[in-house]
Amino acid sequence: MTSIRHPSTCRARIAAVFVAAGMALSGCSIQLISKYDEATDKAVTALQKKTEAHLVALEAVQGLPDCKYEKHKQFYEEAKVDISAITVRAAAIPKNEITTQQAGLLAGSLGSLEKLHRMACLSGEQIAPLRTQFNSSFTAILKLELAKRRGE
Repeated sequence: MTSIRHPSTCRARIAAVFVAAGMALSGCSIQLISKYDEATDKAVTALQKKTEAHLVALEAVQGLPDCKYEKHKQFYEEAKVDISAITVRAAAIPKNEITTQQAGLLAGSLGSLEKLHRMACLSGEQIAPLRTQFNSSFTAILKLELAKRRGE
């Protein structure tokens, strides 16, 4: 014996299948990168300001006894701590490898700046490309964080 189905029952079943499929698909989003981290954004911005202030100070004392590394050692110590904190935080966030790598590059730039400064006082001609390099690093990290915030 064959059963005859009412057309409205078939439509209801089909609609239920589509609703269930839509719900299942919407709950299965794939996240390829971490979400925006406000603490990283703020820490990187603060470090950029601190680094810029340091470079401005170096420009102001070029050729003077105050240009020597020993007079600026505190900046390097604090900046290393800041970068370490940014790196550790970034590494603790799942799917945040890009930010972690960028923080590592920033640490390398700081190390290079410190080595140069230990050797001799820096001139304005040396500071200009260093500023560009640091600002490129800071910008890359901040652009990524802001893109995460927008959901890009």
